[in-house]
Amino acid sequence: MVHALIAATDPETGESLSDSDICNELILFLIAGHDTTATTLGYSLWTLGRHPDIQERVRAEVAEIGDRELTPEDVPRLGYTIRVLQEALRLCPPAAAVARETMQDIEVDGYRVPAGTLVLFGIYAVHRDPALWENPLVFDPERFSPQNSKGRDRWQYLPFGGGPRSCIGDHFAMLEATLALATVIRRTEIHSVNDDFPIITPFTTVAAQPIPARVRHRSPS
Repeated sequence: MVHALIAATDPETGESLSDSDICNELILFLIAGHDTTATTLGYSLWTLGRHPDIQERVRAEVAEIGDRELTPEDVPRLGYTIRVLQEALRLCPPAAAVARETMQDIEVDGYRVPAGTLVLFGIYAVHRDPALWENPLVFDPERFSPQNSKGRDRWQYLPFGGGPRSCIGDHFAMLEATLALATVIRRTEIHSVNDDFPIITPFTTVAAQPIPARVRHRSPS
């Protein structure tokens, strides 16, 4: 990654990144990819601990792959596990909101927003809006089945933001989260102790306190 950043140049000016810019990019990658993935996995494990039927479907899916170490090539065989993560990202998006600067004057719900205004888009609110989602507080991975995803507005589900400045690490995040969740559930059985997953948003969305669970080792199938 460092070599790629050193080699990067502006396509219009040919200018390279400064050492300071490169350091800032590396810090952003480290920070943005740490709490976000941890929160997604934490919320996913907590909610699987409250839905043993869904947890069993994940376990059965990964068991079909065998007892070897999972690899990125296995991800296409983990479709239900991915849907669990997608639903977790809907209910607990690591970025509760994103900011954008308006490029031109626009009108939103009768209000004039001048060009150059910093606006916030509430991802957390949109993902739980009953006007957009049926039973929005119910955890249901089948929302993201191919059939149920047809016709969904592209701006209805934005766990990684949207447009040209969406999260640069979205594909990597889903890859590592899918393999991590499948690996954990293959070897452990999770029972959540609490019925609530409190969150705070100091920067990204994180758990507001420890989330206790009872964990039992599974024997290989």
